[in-house]
Amino acid sequence: MNSLLDKLPTILVLFVLVGIFLSLRKHAPSTRIRLWTYAWALIFLHFFIQAFETHTGTLENILESIDIGALELSGVVFVVSMTQAVENRKNRFTMLAVLALPTAFHAVAAVFDWHIYGLMALALGTVFFGGAAFALRSFPHTKPYAVGIAIILAVIGIWTIHSQLSGSADQGINAILTLAFGLCGILYWKRFPRPSPGVITVTGGFLAWGAVFPAGALVAHYAPKLQVNPELWNVPKFFVAFGMILALIEDKSSVIERANERERAANRLLLQLSQITSRLLAGSDPGDLCGEITAAVTGATSFPRAALFLARDDRSLRLGGCTGFSAAQKSAFEERSKAWTIEKVKELCKQGTQLGNNSFLIRSADGGAGSLSATEHEVLVPLVSWRGSHLGCLCLSATPTSEDNASNETAEIMKLEVLASDLAVTIENSRLHHQLVRSEKLAALGQLVAGVAHELNNPLTGIMGYADLLSEEVEGQKAAKRVEKLGAEARRMKRIVDGLLRFARQNNPAARAADFEAALHDVIQLREFHVRKLGIRMDLHIEPDLPRVSIGEDELKQVLLNILNNAIDAVEESAQRSISITATRQGDRVFIRFEDSGPGFNDLNRAFDPFFTTKPVGKGTGLGLSICYGIIQEVGGEIVLSNKQPFGASISLEFPATVAEPAVILSA
Repeated sequence: MNSLLDKLPTILVLFVLVGIFLSLRKHAPSTRIRLWTYAWALIFLHFFIQAFETHTGTLENILESIDIGALELSGVVFVVSMTQAVENRKNRFTMLAVLALPTAFHAVAAVFDWHIYGLMALALGTVFFGGAAFALRSFPHTKPYAVGIAIILAVIGIWTIHSQLSGSADQGINAILTLAFGLCGILYWKRFPRPSPGVITVTGGFLAWGAVFPAGALVAHYAPKLQVNPELWNVPKFFVAFGMILALIEDKSSVIERANERERAANRLLLQLSQITSRLLAGSDPGDLCGEITAAVTGATSFPRAALFLARDDRSLRLGGCTGFSAAQKSAFEERSKAWTIEKVKELCKQGTQLGNNSFLIRSADGGAGSLSATEHEVLVPLVSWRGSHLGCLCLSATPTSEDNASNETAEIMKLEVLASDLAVTIENSRLHHQLVRSEKLAALGQLVAGVAHELNNPLTGIMGYADLLSEEVEGQKAAKRVEKLGAEARRMKRIVDGLLRFARQNNPAARAADFEAALHDVIQLREFHVRKLGIRMDLHIEPDLPRVSIGEDELKQVLLNILNNAIDAVEESAQRSISITATRQGDRVFIRFEDSGPGFNDLNRAFDPFFTTKPVGKGTGLGLSICYGIIQEVGGEIVLSNKQPFGASISLEFPATVAEPAVILSA
């Protein structure tokens, strides 16, 4: 009874500690905390059993074996919790089995004084040499550190085996207790290498706890009459316990602080993005803001490098902006953007590991020659609009460990997906806004042009009629030539007016079909003399078996002739005179692209305006592209203008393909 009363304070403190760790396990569930709870429960059992020891008979041996075994097993559980094996269920149970079962067997055999020294030595060898093997396996990246621990365990294992074979089991028990708790101090610091009060307390407490057993043996051997308060030997235990609680509180505070910092960073990101979105909606060019967007991403997320690619009209990609990259990495990105297309991005996303709803981890081996390096992965977030159009992609650097920690970065990935979605919608809306403004302007100009053209038609008809009459009445070759020139100029004005009426017309004619390749060759033949005279290189890339396009043959030839004339005029003063024409089919649409080596468009926003021209006076009317726009819009097509870098112009045409009708077989 007196023994129970003496140990009651320690028992109550340990009982409370076990309750605290059970509570921590609920609020911060992890394998390590669960093992710590088991270890402290074993230590509680160690002290609780001591209160009932009778020091006589078989019952005494049973209680003492539980006493020593519980203390030794608590040290083993602590050791396993500090290693990397704790993260893997199979490795964890293997290590516990290799270390715990022989330890428990040796403790029971030693207490009951079984004279099976060979088996007891084998148990000690399993513990120490098995521990050395686990040390070499658990710390492959710190080889000297692992080798040092393995050597210490092996040397002490040999010494304890020798002692056990000589009939002494006390050295083995003391060695297990000393190394188990002493190593925990080293392993804990290795696991949490930060100079915080909690970590320092736990590390020092474990080292002192391990030193208690050799110190007690030395006192008992050299000063057997020295009276030491038994509770003094328990002080390191309490240091370890309270240090663990303090360290967990520090970890929790650190997590909360990081969460607060991420929240502040997210708020900064949202503020910056809202400002960028407002500027986009106000009419700013999305390409001019890409650098600000990537800077906002790297400044408010854990990704140190970001690049934003935007899609061109031909579905190729261009680097809009990047942040955090060296000059060499930026050059690599620019080279990759020349070869990347929207289809390439889709293919990489299919091959990668999906992180969120619209984000994919692309390993360095999957990126091909365009990858940043062999040690970095990438996260691709495609820019997909509400219509399903792919407008580019956001590319982020990611270390290989990011895949393992993906669950901790889910919120960040989701914010980036929202950013990509908002950015895609904003770019799409911006493009639609520009198209709407252009369409409204052209519609208003069309109405004005139609009225003016109709008003001019009547006097022009009179002029041409009277010119024909005068040509029959006048005498003299000189006067006849003047009247003929008057009629020719009137007819020229009539053609201009007809072009204005064609541009202004908004009716939808019945679907027609034209052979693009045949029409193109006819148009090139018309300008063959000028092309050959100016030394212009013509490159044609026409997909075989191209379907017919839904447009009249005359209208198609007029569109092709106007664009070809503009290209010829553009390259006339260039050092390199080349024109490239490409035609491909994508689904039910036919895409045609004209590219030239000229200076490019001076003002893309005014290129479709009637009478707007940069050609010399008398060389152009400024109606060519306006007429082309009107014709293509009538048949449900699209025309897009762009400038190439560092020089040149590109005109992309899109026509609906005709649906082949089944042939009708007439019977005789």
